[in-house]
Amino acid sequence: STVTGATSNLVNAIIGAGIVGIPYAIKECGLVAGIILVVLCAVLTEKSLRVLVNTAKHVDVPSYETLFESTYGSAGFYFISINMLIMAYGGCLSYLTIIKDTLPILLGVESGDVGMERAILVVSTMAIILPISMQRDMADLAKTSKISVIFQCCMVVVVVIFSPVSETLEQKGGLLQIASESVIERSTIFIGLGVLSFAFVCQHSAFIVAGSLEKPTKERWGKATSRALTLCLVLEAACGISGYLAFLEKTQGDILNNFLVLGGSITKAANLARGLLCTTMFFVYPLDSFVCRHVFVVLFFRGRRAHEGDDASVLNRRDRRIALTLIIYFSSLIPALFIESVGSVLAITGAIAGSSLSYIGPGMIYLAVYGDEFLKKVEEVWGKDEESTDTTPAESDVESSRLLSIQKQNEETTTESSAPEQSLFKSIAWYLLLMPLWCEVAKMGKAKLEAFKEAEALKSPHINRLGKVARPSLQMVPANIPRVGSADGGHAGMLKFPTPKYGSTAGGNKAIGAAILAQQRSASSRAASPAPADLDEPPTWYDFCVAIFFVVFGMIALCAGLFSILTAK
Repeated sequence: STVTGATSNLVNAIIGAGIVGIPYAIKECGLVAGIILVVLCAVLTEKSLRVLVNTAKHVDVPSYETLFESTYGSAGFYFISINMLIMAYGGCLSYLTIIKDTLPILLGVESGDVGMERAILVVSTMAIILPISMQRDMADLAKTSKISVIFQCCMVVVVVIFSPVSETLEQKGGLLQIASESVIERSTIFIGLGVLSFAFVCQHSAFIVAGSLEKPTKERWGKATSRALTLCLVLEAACGISGYLAFLEKTQGDILNNFLVLGGSITKAANLARGLLCTTMFFVYPLDSFVCRHVFVVLFFRGRRAHEGDDASVLNRRDRRIALTLIIYFSSLIPALFIESVGSVLAITGAIAGSSLSYIGPGMIYLAVYGDEFLKKVEEVWGKDEESTDTTPAESDVESSRLLSIQKQNEETTTESSAPEQSLFKSIAWYLLLMPLWCEVAKMGKAKLEAFKEAEALKSPHINRLGKVARPSLQMVPANIPRVGSADGGHAGMLKFPTPKYGSTAGGNKAIGAAILAQQRSASSRAASPAPADLDEPPTWYDFCVAIFFVVFGMIALCAGLFSILTAK
């Protein structure tokens, strides 16, 4: 798809059912805090989308789960896969619930006729959603996504224009009075944050959308993310602020349900908005269905292509595609027939999967992928053990070297009055900023990534759908690498690998992988080659601070959100 098509798919994946819950989220957060969190979530989402795809290019992996696997092993793979499934399944469930709440009203069904509402949901989704969800690739949904984005914009315009904001402001004494009384809701703010996390999360779809983009360079992906998040911020902020100001404490999880009690032209406008929203849900559901299918492929199908998330190669067989689509459809349809409020679905899904995918995941990935650079920067600030000359800075124990360095500085500068204060400040900052934890994450990520690259070096070349195709292979080794049979003796053209000691088999494939990796690094440093389309930029302290903020913010949102949901009345 083009940049416009990818932007439409992102907007469609982001907004979805979450937009009708933004007014409810602002009510739970407070007006002032809610607006700030809406902007913050949009900014963090845009940054995390860039971080994820850029680090995937750096590691040369094609999916979110394999990116986490490269630095955290199989535990990281399953952690991300399960959260992706929770997020996508929660989305499918909420979309069907909204269709059940809106379509019967548009068809004139009397309120309370549960049997007819359920029948309409089953018939309509089988007729429309199932055929769309049977498509093989997300690029096939670019046209329907564009239509959905247009409808979403029209729906927001209707909500903004016809919400009785002016009447509420007049009754409550004006905007400033309402804002002063609704700055922050401390007891429920994290419930609102969970809804906002759900409303903006699209990281579970990011790699599928990026993989469908023509020439998925960093520049083109950056254009798609910035355009999509800007439009989503405008739409969701407009809908959220106008919806909350119109109904205040009476705001429901689905803002359109508040319009049911109003009469006249407002009811007609609300039905128009309800029709646009319902149509949008029919187009949005397949996006999350594709993500559920993707997770099933990587979890339950064997083979390298399936494990790396190459859905098209697995789902070329029509029977597989139909079976997975039907399983996802019926597993989300049955609960949707009985769920009454979409607000609880948004809050729980956003608190668990939204926080993990949007904030914790990107931050942990960045620290692990660039662990070597992070450890070096830490040692520049807190010092290193100068007596350990046989180890590199990244291989030394950062915490012990820091303590030895501080102790040595204290011994050498006892006559200076400021030195003890500086050492004390560094020691306090070390633990206050949780540096031991971040250093352990970086060291673990560095070790896991090195082992992952050695294992990947043994595999045959495989095109990465995100654009990077360089995988180590025997044909890529330059002529200046020692070969058996040239000057060293043997058959020309055969690579010379280190021979394990007599009777040892433990080195085997691992040693070969390490040798290929070392030869690749030597080739890249010696041979002049044209610059790639996407150049890796060296990480800075700002990048690492942002990554740590992601993790801390995500953990707070996850834990506090669940606590607020469980203790809410």
